[in-house]
Amino acid sequence: MCPECHSLDVEVTTLSGRGVVYSYAVLHHPQHPAFEYPVLAALIDLDEGVRVVSNLVGVAPDELRIGVPVQVEFVPTDGDHHVPVFRPLDRSTSPAG
Repeated sequence: MCPECHSLDVEVTTLSGRGVVYSYAVLHHPQHPAFEYPVLAALIDLDEGVRVVSNLVGVAPDELRIGVPVQVEFVPTDGDHHVPVFRPLDRSTSPAG
């Protein structure tokens, strides 16, 4: 739903899958067997202006910083489904904390 006009109209758009970390949290509990801990839950600002909630992979919690550029990848789940997660791009160009 649109937060401004409350419209339920939907428009499908192809996105690049690139963005930056807007915010993140390191989750340790409650643990569920479907996840590897700690979980890096993040808000990702996509290049197209959309903000999404997802997990970060391929980075240690102490190496993660706000503003890090990321790229989407899809990981399999139970039942032949796939979910989007984000992996940091070249960390040598990432912003300092």
